[in-house]
Formats: sequence, structure tokens, C-alpha cells
Amino acid sequence: MNQESAQKIALTTQDLPTMPHIASQAMQRLSDPEASARDLHEIISRDQAITARILRIANSACYARRRAILTVKDAVITIGFNTIKSIVISAALCDFFKTFGLAEKLMWEHSLGCGLTCRVLAQKLKFPKTEEAFLAGLLHDVGKVVLYMKLPKKILLIVQEVYHNPGTTFIGLERKLLGFDHAQVGELVARKWNFAEEIVEAIGKHHSPEKAQIFPRLCHMVSLGNAICHKLEIGFIKQPDLDVGQLRSARALGLGADDLEELLEGIQSTFRAEKELFS
Repeated sequence: MNQESAQKIALTTQDLPTMPHIASQAMQRLSDPEASARDLHEIISRDQAITARILRIANSACYARRRAILTVKDAVITIGFNTIKSIVISAALCDFFKTFGLAEKLMWEHSLGCGLTCRVLAQKLKFPKTEEAFLAGLLHDVGKVVLYMKLPKKILLIVQEVYHNPGTTFIGLERKLLGFDHAQVGELVARKWNFAEEIVEAIGKHHSPEKAQIFPRLCHMVSLGNAICHKLEIGFIKQPDLDVGQLRSARALGLGADDLEELLEGIQSTFRAEKELFS
């Protein structure tokens, strides 16, 4: 990244968005090893939208129980702190898209699709931090969200160009028109939001996972998850003919053709089943 690009990033992102207040408080408590279900209940219950989403997911078929989950406290006990963290962050990200036009809808679906894909990949690969993989995938394009907020006309132009011309890359157009890209901006946002450095790195390096130094495996999962969503046409970038088996991240993760075929089927059904829960 040259000095001119760095200056442009600083100018464009001098007022990076903060995480919504309740979500920020909840994340602080979730990071505290001594936090209790009661503590989280007291914080999260102040936000009706997040509360409703948590209860909807806790009562879904994914976490089916014999009795209904009626409170956030019960949900924390039922589905665990890490899953609650994922739901809170998805709610915070979704809040940036208060009015969903086509562009916003497609960006949100791609972010969620990548998060769910990374979770499936983590389970397949027996990766020890499943929810961290979900969060890294969910937030991998947070830089696009910020740039869309600050430069809506330019970003919409890029979205339309990529949508109608599959051979055009989003990141290439960003660098051409802006002098920097969403991965660099996303890294700044993730660091401001105090995410773990491996998640910050995965967001910043999801287009260049070979440069990762902290947790390369996570970066490769996010990079592959991003590409799989393009192949499955989840979002505005549609590449149904993409051979994901030839991607460097598939090889780095040791995934063969049979593994990927099975994963693609599972990811498609997972996205269909869960996207409404997180919306």
C-alpha cells in the first residue's frame, strides 16, 4: 500500500462507524470470562431487535429443544456464549442496512453467506474456533459497508459494473477509482471494534491469504468462503463456472474435489435454511 493510498484511507475513514451501543456493551461482557447469563440478559434485553433475533434462533430447528426458550438468559445457557456473540455481531452489521435496496440486500446476503460458509468449513476441517470463523466470514466485507455509507454513488457504480460484467473484479475497480480497497478499510474497522487480531487479519487479507502471518488457516477459509459464495451466486458477484478446486485456498486447506462437492451442497442448504433467522 503506497503512501498516497494510506492518506486517502485516512481521509475517507476518519469517522469510522462505531458498533451500536448495546451490541458494544454485549461484546465487552462476552469477552469477560466471568460474565454470566444474567449479565448478558440485563444488557441484551434493552435492545428489542437483538433480543427477538436471539430468541428466534434459539427456538429454531438448529437448536430444537423440548421447551420454548423465552428469555435471553435461557438462550445463553441453551446455545452458548460464542453463538450469542455471532448473533449480536450479525445484528450490529445488519443495522447498517436500515433500508434494503437491491445493492444493500445483495451485500448483506453475501456477508451472511460467507459467514455461514466459513462455519461449515470450520466444522468440516475440525477448526477449533468455529464462531470466530463465522465472524471473520460475516465481517470480511465490512469495508464495503463503510465505503457504501461514505461514498454511496461511487460504490453503487462499482456494484452495478461488477453485477453486469462478471469478468470485472470489485477490488480492481476500487483500486482504480479510489486508490485503495475495502479489505484495507475493513481491517481498520475491525481493529476499531476491538476484534481479535486473527479476525482483523482475515478481513484485511481475504483477497491475499498467502500474506497472512497470524492465522493463515483462517484467512484461507475466509478467502475460500468468499469464492464459494460467488460460485453459488450468493450476493451480486456471480461466478457459477468458477472451479473452486483450483483456488490456492482450497489447496492450502487440503480440500479435494469430493470434499468441495459435498461442501457446496451443504452450504447451499445451510444458507437457505438460516438466512431468514439472521435477517
